[in-house]
Amino acid sequence: MVLTVNALIPRLGAVTVAEVTGTAGPASTHVELGRDAGLTGRDRSFVNATAVHTIPKGKLRKQRGRLAPAELEHLSRALRLYLDLGID
Repeated sequence: MVLTVNALIPRLGAVTVAEVTGTAGPASTHVELGRDAGLTGRDRSFVNATAVHTIPKGKLRKQRGRLAPAELEHLSRALRLYLDLGID
């Protein structure tokens, strides 16, 4: 899951991503994604906010899916919690 804001990606050599997994974890740091997100072939997937990495932009192949607004908000809260950025 690419976390870098789209407007910056063309100017950067690397992007920040969070791992997508089929393994559930704590709801505070693992955002459940439905099949509609289009990220994997699984019925249930999870974005793991504790597995954040910076990778070379060249490693990206194609856009595979998109989060629903509620999933995006949950991921935002999970990242703020994990990175101790404060929770609104």
